[in-house]
Amino acid sequence: MNFLFGVNWEQPWILAMVPLVPLLAWLVFRGKGGKGGSLSLPRVLRRWAGARAVTDRPSARRRATGLWLGLGSALVLVALARPQWGNLEETVFDQSREVLIALDLSASMLAEDVKPTRLARAKLLIGALLDELEGERVGLAVFAGTAFLQVPMSSDYEIMRDILTGLDPSYLPQAGTDYAGMLRVANEAFSQSTAADRFLIVLSDGEAHDPDWRRVLEELKKKEVKVISLGIGTFTGGLVPDRQGGVVKDGRGAAVLSKLEPATLEEMAQATGGVYREASNWVDLAEVIQETVAQGKMGDFSKTRDVRMAERFQWFLAPGIFLLALSFALEIPSLPTRRRLALGTTTAGEPLPVPLEKKTTRIVSKEGPPVLAKTK
Repeated sequence: MNFLFGVNWEQPWILAMVPLVPLLAWLVFRGKGGKGGSLSLPRVLRRWAGARAVTDRPSARRRATGLWLGLGSALVLVALARPQWGNLEETVFDQSREVLIALDLSASMLAEDVKPTRLARAKLLIGALLDELEGERVGLAVFAGTAFLQVPMSSDYEIMRDILTGLDPSYLPQAGTDYAGMLRVANEAFSQSTAADRFLIVLSDGEAHDPDWRRVLEELKKKEVKVISLGIGTFTGGLVPDRQGGVVKDGRGAAVLSKLEPATLEEMAQATGGVYREASNWVDLAEVIQETVAQGKMGDFSKTRDVRMAERFQWFLAPGIFLLALSFALEIPSLPTRRRLALGTTTAGEPLPVPLEKKTTRIVSKEGPPVLAKTK
């Protein structure tokens, strides 16, 4: 902690540079050193291409003093030193419980037998769960014909909320329902410690036709992961819309009717000590988790209030950037000015070449009106 003038500075050594910046800017614009000698730095002034030499433009002489450049740079340096004052209280949650949400993004999730759609219902359930959780580490995996971890385990739920809105079946290139791939991703997402409860929440409508998922499920059981399966759909089923506004059809041209097939979801939940729920009606996921926790062990949970000093760098950074922009507009000419060229001699004493001019000659004819002719 480095206190100066009643303010805590995270990088106090930067403050030593603050007095030097305005002085350097003044020297650059003044063009003279402390002993009257010329600096090696060029003058930041507009130049005038005169008749015999390139000189300082009279209207720009002594007008640019470097005041705005110096003040703006000094304020930016103060901001980089990170001044802090005042206290902020924050609620800090420490929760070792881990929850991984696996969302099915197969095309059948767009069926409307569950309103508004199966996928929309799944997103609503996930949003309601995030509203109820307090400090649990939550991750998100998506799967269809392939699977991958979309959001790693984190206590920042806003990231997941932002990503959920853009998820649809076009997000994954391969169609199908790869439960084995989803379980492999889940196995890698959970940490190695088994000190607290772990939950894999699967929101899907389909049944796995590849028996390989049972072998992968055994690896999750070693980590004591409980699967909470939510079957989203109805047994009567619904048509699957396609991207052209019609419905998906099979090889014979008949419309595909997608129905809820809960067998795989039920088996996963039963094998891991979890629960299965049909989500055609509303399901309180937070309550389901609490019921499952009561049968197992509760993770260490603590809720504390953390007090830290408030960052105030923005109070100096904003006006500093404004003054630098003002200096760029008023003090540092970034565009060339119009030059005036007169006849005379160059700096080496040689005469300037005579410019070519177009002249107009009037030709008078006795037989007709005057005619204008151009000659070089």
